[in-house]
Amino acid sequence: ALVVDKSTEFAKLRSIAFKAGKEILKSVNLFDVYEGDKIASDKKSYALSFTLQSENQTLTDAQIDQFMQKLVKLYTEEAGALIRQ
Repeated sequence: ALVVDKSTEFAKLRSIAFKAGKEILKSVNLFDVYEGDKIASDKKSYALSFTLQSENQTLTDAQIDQFMQKLVKLYTEEAGALIRQ
């Protein structure tokens, strides 16, 4: 889950995700949006899921980890996101 400014839209987060690895990222899905007392009033939390797949090979744990690290970095830099655990 990502904590972002209320003005951030899912479309922006989806676009950023495809920058991280469009060759293996097949889809980005939004399954929850939270606004409430557990986060700042000017923020919201998006819970996202990602479908990763290669047409040429079975993805390794290392490839998936590398993609996720790049994704977290891009979300932090381009959307000012905090990862909510």
